[in-house]
Amino acid sequence: MFAVDFKNEEEVQGYLKRLGTEFSYQCYKEKSGEGCLRLGDFFSGIKKDYEQASVAYTKSCEDYSQPRGCSKLAAQYLYGKGVTKDVPKAMKYFTKSCDGGSVEGCYGVASILVSDQLNPAKKKEATKAASYFDKSCDKGHGESCFRISAMYLTGLGDLSKNLTKSREYAAKSCELNNVYGCANLGRMYALGDGGEQNEELAKKYRSKAKDLHKEAKDAMKQLKFGEK
Repeated sequence: MFAVDFKNEEEVQGYLKRLGTEFSYQCYKEKSGEGCLRLGDFFSGIKKDYEQASVAYTKSCEDYSQPRGCSKLAAQYLYGKGVTKDVPKAMKYFTKSCDGGSVEGCYGVASILVSDQLNPAKKKEATKAASYFDKSCDKGHGESCFRISAMYLTGLGDLSKNLTKSREYAAKSCELNNVYGCANLGRMYALGDGGEQNEELAKKYRSKAKDLHKEAKDAMKQLKFGEK
């Protein structure tokens, strides 16, 4: 593969055209679910053609059961990008994605289940939501671990308050560098919620939360600095 001068508009356009052709070949000729996923990402992320992206993601999911293709398609139905907004379809594809082992799929299912706007039966399905957050938490998704911790912290619907479990999931979340998990864990150690009271550990986790927050702010500043 030859180098592309990204300051040269003609070279960039030629490169993108070849890229789209390659992904289209992978999807339609090689019949690759990964290829269809790449084609969908190409249309969504580069061309901003969300209708064509939905076609590619649908093929990736329906024809080849590509888990990430299913989660991308689900997100389109959830937000109405390139397709008519349809929450039941979003749930269907997030579920298929989760069943295929996708972290994003499991998180998507759980997020819909605990949403006031999207699920009127939220309080009756909190335990079900927690089970899906748990699946993505086990796969290293820190936000999911934090969301379960928060649910156990106060209790929600059919999920009873359990401070011991709340602390356990806060610890998992913090290990995965989730700033809110670390903040909650520090607070729980300070108050003795869910276990021993330990001011030294409380300071440790509050300090980690502050460091993570600073890192996130610095990264955002760098991102904005690089914008044109």
